[in-house]
Amino acid sequence: MVLIGLIVFLVISACAEYALWRCAIASARPRTKTVYVVASALVWAAFWSLAVAMWCGGLGTEAMRVFGLVLVVFLFNGIAKILAAVCRIICRRTRHEVAGRVTGAVLVVALAAVMLYGMTAGRTRFRLEYAAVASERVPAAFDGYRIAFFSDVHAGFLAGGERQLERLVALLNGVQADLVVCGGDLVNNDWRELDPATVTILSRIEARDGVVSVLGNHDLGIYMRDTVTVSREENIDRIVAAERAMGWCVLRDSSLFVVRGTDTLSVTGVNYPDELHHWSHERVNGDFAPSAAYWGVSPQTYNITVSHAPQVWDRIRAAGRGDLTLSGHVHSMQMKVRVGRWRWSPAAWMYDRWSGRYDEEGRTLYITDGIGCALLPMRIGARPEITVLELKRNL
Repeated sequence: MVLIGLIVFLVISACAEYALWRCAIASARPRTKTVYVVASALVWAAFWSLAVAMWCGGLGTEAMRVFGLVLVVFLFNGIAKILAAVCRIICRRTRHEVAGRVTGAVLVVALAAVMLYGMTAGRTRFRLEYAAVASERVPAAFDGYRIAFFSDVHAGFLAGGERQLERLVALLNGVQADLVVCGGDLVNNDWRELDPATVTILSRIEARDGVVSVLGNHDLGIYMRDTVTVSREENIDRIVAAERAMGWCVLRDSSLFVVRGTDTLSVTGVNYPDELHHWSHERVNGDFAPSAAYWGVSPQTYNITVSHAPQVWDRIRAAGRGDLTLSGHVHSMQMKVRVGRWRWSPAAWMYDRWSGRYDEEGRTLYITDGIGCALLPMRIGARPEITVLELKRNL
C-alpha cells in the first residue's frame, strides 16, 4: 500500500508540475520563474526529508499521521494544478477565458470539499452491511447463525482513537452476533498501538461463541524499522498476547470447532502468505498451500475460513475448503464509486476480487472494506464497514 501510494502520488505531482509550467509559468517573467522553482525545490526537499526519516524509522506514529496529512495536501495540490491547467487549455482554444476560470475554480473547490469529507466523516461514519449466505451444507442447528466481521482497524492510525473504538464495539455488540471475526491488521505498525486503553475497549466485544482473529501483514511487523529493540517475532508474540488478553482466539494456520447439539461448524484461520510480505497487492504464485490449517477438519464439515489476504481464495477453493471465506486487506484502496449496484475503485486495477461478495463453485468470498486507513488518512466512498453475515440452510 505504501509503495503504490507513493508511486501514484509522484505520478500525479509530476504531471501537475509539468502542466502548470507549460500552461502558466513558462510564459511568466524570469523573476516569477525563479520564485516558483525555489519554492517548489524547498517544498519537495521538506517532503523527501520527512519521507526518508519515516522510512528509516526515525518517525513515530504521530509523525506518520503528519506525513499522511502532508501526502493529502500534496495530492490535492497536484490534482488541483492539473484541473486548472486543463481548464486554461480549454479556455484558450475556445476563447471563453472567464468561463474556463470559473469552471476551474468550481472544480478545485469541489475537489477540496470531497477530500475534506474523506478525511473527516468519510473515515468515521460506519456502514453496516448485511448478507445472507445460503448453502445446503449449513448444519440445521446453524441455520440463522450470525457472524459480525470487521478488519483492518490500524489502531495507531485510527481517526477518533478511543472514541472510534468504542463506537466499533457498541455496533458489534448491537448486532448480537453468535461469532465476531477480526480479519487482521489490528495495528498499523507494531504492538505498542495495543495500549491498555485499546485492550480494555476491545475486550468488551461480546458474542455467544466469542471473538476469533487472524494476523494481517501490518500485525507481522513487516513495516517496523527498529527491529533491534523488539524483533518482528517478539512483536507478533506481543500482539497475539494482547489479543488473547482481550479474550480473543487467535487462529494461526489452525482451526476451531463450534458445536450445537449434534451439529458442528469449523472456523479456520489461514496465515498471511510469506511471498506477499513486501508486495502485498500481488497474486499468490508460489508454493502456498493452506492444507495444514485444516488439520483435523473433515471435508464434510461446513467451514468458515478467515484469510486476511483475499488473493489466496483460489488456493482455498482448490483445497476443497472455505464454504465461506472472510477477507480484508484491500480497503477498496480507500476510494470507491457507487452508482446503484455498480461500483468501482482503483483496487480493480490490481485485484480480481477487491470488495464485497463473490460466489463461485458453490463457495462464497466476502471482502470487507475495513475500519481504518493506511498511509492516506482519507476514505472517499469506502466508509468504515462492519459486515453481518447470516448462514442459511438451503434445502
